[in-house]
Amino acid sequence: MRIVVLSDTHGSIDNSILKISQLKDVDIIIHLGDNVKDAINLKEKLGIEVIYVKGNCDFLGEKSDEEKIISLNNKKFFITHGHLYDVKKDMNKIFYRGKELGANVILFGHSHVPTVVKYEDILLLNPGSPTKPRIGSNKSIGLIEIKNDHIEGEILALE
Repeated sequence: MRIVVLSDTHGSIDNSILKISQLKDVDIIIHLGDNVKDAINLKEKLGIEVIYVKGNCDFLGEKSDEEKIISLNNKKFFITHGHLYDVKKDMNKIFYRGKELGANVILFGHSHVPTVVKYEDILLLNPGSPTKPRIGSNKSIGLIEIKNDHIEGEILALE
């Protein structure tokens, strides 16, 4: 199973659409907020199922949860934007929340800084931002592959 992860698109998805179109066998897209409308547009333009949560820049008109627990390929995913867990400071709160929930994978955005860490057999992935990268990072999205019960995450630079 191949899962594309995006966050913090802030109204611009053209470069993400181009990159996703180049990838093979994408099963699902997960959008971690800061423009829920972009998530809906991705589904319409690519014809791939999109699961999404709203972020701190998604306002009252956008209807979505701020966090979700989903199961994909027998793996439990905790998805959230990250602002509720102070991820710009560190990953402690989000890690322990995911651990408490029994997550195999924790997905978050908000900081615009790409991160892939495996700790205590839990994969934490922040795809960064395809529009407004921070702290010297490149524009990016994330990719998760699940093969034979093994989970791998990586950051894909755009442009």
